[in-house]
Amino acid sequence: MMAPPSKGSLLLKKTALSLVMTLLVLGTLEGGLRLIHFQYEPRQKLLWKPTVAGFVGTQEFYIQTEFAPPGYIWVSQPNTPYTDRYGFRRPELPYQKTPGHYRIAFLGGSTTQGGYRPYPERVARLLNSVAGEPRYEALNVGCSSYSTHQSLIALDRWVLPRKPDLVVVYHGWNDQLVQSDGYSDHEKDALMETAGTGQDGTSWVRRLYIARLAGRLGAWADRSWPRPRVPLARFEANLGAIATKCAEAGVPLRIVVRPESRAYPLPPYETQALAYYERIYHTTHTPDLYQAIHAGYSAAQRRVAESVPGAAAYDAWATVNRLQERKESGEFGPDVDIWQSDAIHLKPLGEELMAQDMAMALVPELKPALEAYVKSAGYWMGLAQEFLREDLPFEAAYSARRAAEADPAQKEAADALRIQAESLFEFARLFEDGRWGGRDNDFESKLRKLGRCLQIRPSDSGVLTQIFRVCLYSGKPERAADLMKAFQPANAQDQYEWLNMMLHSLLAGQRIGEAGPVAGQLLKMNPQHPQARQVLQYLQTHPAGRP
Repeated sequence: MMAPPSKGSLLLKKTALSLVMTLLVLGTLEGGLRLIHFQYEPRQKLLWKPTVAGFVGTQEFYIQTEFAPPGYIWVSQPNTPYTDRYGFRRPELPYQKTPGHYRIAFLGGSTTQGGYRPYPERVARLLNSVAGEPRYEALNVGCSSYSTHQSLIALDRWVLPRKPDLVVVYHGWNDQLVQSDGYSDHEKDALMETAGTGQDGTSWVRRLYIARLAGRLGAWADRSWPRPRVPLARFEANLGAIATKCAEAGVPLRIVVRPESRAYPLPPYETQALAYYERIYHTTHTPDLYQAIHAGYSAAQRRVAESVPGAAAYDAWATVNRLQERKESGEFGPDVDIWQSDAIHLKPLGEELMAQDMAMALVPELKPALEAYVKSAGYWMGLAQEFLREDLPFEAAYSARRAAEADPAQKEAADALRIQAESLFEFARLFEDGRWGGRDNDFESKLRKLGRCLQIRPSDSGVLTQIFRVCLYSGKPERAADLMKAFQPANAQDQYEWLNMMLHSLLAGQRIGEAGPVAGQLLKMNPQHPQARQVLQYLQTHPAGRP
């Protein structure tokens, strides 16, 4: 007589049968979905990082960024004219703080990392000017597109180990943005850990039709998608964590309350973002959204500043409102703006004036000396000269007027600076309109304005680049060559770049014969230039320059 099967073997058989049946059901479902050609691309998280860009006069510069795991964070390319060996903004500071120095660490996105001269640099310069020695240090760890998610990581990894005396954090712009994938920064930490390259290693799963169906059902059930990079509740939690970590390290924290632009009409929000904003704020009207988002994120900043020991608010909202009132009164002149067109970044004079106020708030014991300094003719004369060097003539003219008002003895020198600045007004207006992304949106008008810029400054390589870029990005690269002929290169590097652009434009217009001499000049400068060699080889068999 055979023994009855044991409970263990029965369980094993039932498990195996269940597994087989499950596989049969899934296989049948997979086959059925394939037969009907079920289509759905499951959502996937994407790792994204920015390219940092800015202008120095007419010259546009770019800095790449690289991922810096663990965590979803990136850092700027190190060792550039603008970044130190760590990818932080120059000037580079020693890892160990110099005894007697006061180190202020700044966290934030592009509004903190800044363009050519960011506000942290301006704050330190103002403080050192009245201190009479380079005692105050600005450790600028901000990076383009950082949210509080990245700054919380940066605080632990790069800021607190460098022993700051004070931490300043300025956020609220990038956190509320909705990325194209609709996922939050926090959700991407795990993806960065497993991949670090933007791929999550599950592409083979996504090819299954069952996965498509599961994705479709999951998408239907996920009513909170799309989500901003840092939803408001997490934004407040991130700021609270930054404040708590600073308090535990005995470092005071200043939270910059996000200002609000009056520069309507504002740039429109993307369609992806509107789905979220309409659900949360019940409107898609851009000005109403801008104000509602500002109210929510700035209120969170104030709550954290009031609730965590050692934290306090720096009210940039009130500061910049006063600047906007001064602009509206006509103080700065019609061509000086406080805000850039994106209603996020301040323009150089706006940054300088905010830095004045911030320096007094961060180091209150120096406030009387700072107040006297920023009223002095010497300060405004120096600022006028700096703005002139940076191709900011409207700001230079305003500064020169302030210098003349501050000290009649300086009026003659200040007037000379003002007249010099005013002579550059035409060029500045034309360039601001004509450059790619500039105020004028008409292609032909942009070319006319940039052409006039090149007449005024025939050796300005920044204007040359903008002529080429406007034509290229408008899908008309062949139009650039005729305008660029007027360029007069000032050095070998400019000549090489000019010849490259000319060759590209001439070939786009199928002007092969005219491209020959340009190719010949390029080969003299670079015998290995592949495109130039191809042009000359072609012309050897087609002397007329025609196909």
